[in-house]
Amino acid sequence: MYGPAKRSRKADFKHRTIERENPNTQLRILSCYQSARSIPSMINLIEASRGSEKREGLCVYVMHLMELSERSSAILMVNKARRNGLPFWNKGQRSDSDYFVVAFEAYRQLSRVSIRSMSEISSMSDMHEDICTTAERKGAAIIILPFHKHQRVDGSLETTRNDFRWVNRKVLEHAQCSVGILVDRGLGGTTQVAASNVSYSIVVPFFGGCDDREALAYGARMAEHPGIGLTVIRFIVKPESMEEIVEINIDDSSPSIKRWAEDEEFLAEFKQNSLKDDSAAYQERAVGNAADTISVLLELNCCNLFLVGRMPQGEVALDLSRNDCPELGPLGNLLTSPDFSTPASVLVVQQYNSRASPNFIIQMEEDLPDKEAESN
Repeated sequence: MYGPAKRSRKADFKHRTIERENPNTQLRILSCYQSARSIPSMINLIEASRGSEKREGLCVYVMHLMELSERSSAILMVNKARRNGLPFWNKGQRSDSDYFVVAFEAYRQLSRVSIRSMSEISSMSDMHEDICTTAERKGAAIIILPFHKHQRVDGSLETTRNDFRWVNRKVLEHAQCSVGILVDRGLGGTTQVAASNVSYSIVVPFFGGCDDREALAYGARMAEHPGIGLTVIRFIVKPESMEEIVEINIDDSSPSIKRWAEDEEFLAEFKQNSLKDDSAAYQERAVGNAADTISVLLELNCCNLFLVGRMPQGEVALDLSRNDCPELGPLGNLLTSPDFSTPASVLVVQQYNSRASPNFIIQMEEDLPDKEAESN
């Protein structure tokens, strides 16, 4: 058996988040996938993430998640590297992993993105530890995980494997960097899109808080791609609804005041740096309740990607109480529910926070079903 990788005591991490003082520094991503179904959308997301020429570039580690079994043990050496950097091929019979590596290698040669492929073969109970450890060792700012459901032909979402849902939740709990969960509805279609043919519309709903800032920081980077248009919708409380809000703590050092100040500073910088051309647009929409919020989002439901924070903050976000999948947060749950019709993929982002409250772990554990007993 192969035990989980051990974390180093002190990982030399410069950037654990996408939001940072100098956004032009290199962005490192650990992107995980389970099957060939995910590869086109993953490559299209990587292409969207590469940023402009002024940045130091993008480095992506792609990890094939495989459950340890007799068969997987036999192909453990599939990705052994030659001196020239190409993967080691099994001359007798190619495995699926061989073809996956070829897809990423072809994209690497056609783009200016540094991509390194690897396979993660471990038991389901240890997989989250290996993912988190690899992210630390590679200095990733964000781990991108596939949602445990895939889209059916009729557009509905069907569970692939519930044990991967458990893995996702444990990564959210233990990762020492930001985490994104991708609900894939075919970003860019069912095939890889050439850089010159990219034409995506991305929407970032902004309510407030560190997760929303992380989502917007990622969206701002994507907007630098010549084929991507970004729309940022900031939700604010209607003036007539302000009377219902009672502020008990008026101390300038209160968490809500600090969060508001951080949001304002971040948005001001975004508007100064990202609204210089037509690739990004910023709107403020006043809403009074969840129904108003849903109505605004439905106006934008024909986009290609919703990029959202896992736990939005502020008065408006309090009305979004859906929590069918805690790992997606209230907005992610809304955008993936059968009641919300959209062809858009959804990327739900949680920003790393070393001072995070233990309430997060409690919330996740309370709603965490037995991974072996689940069937749906």
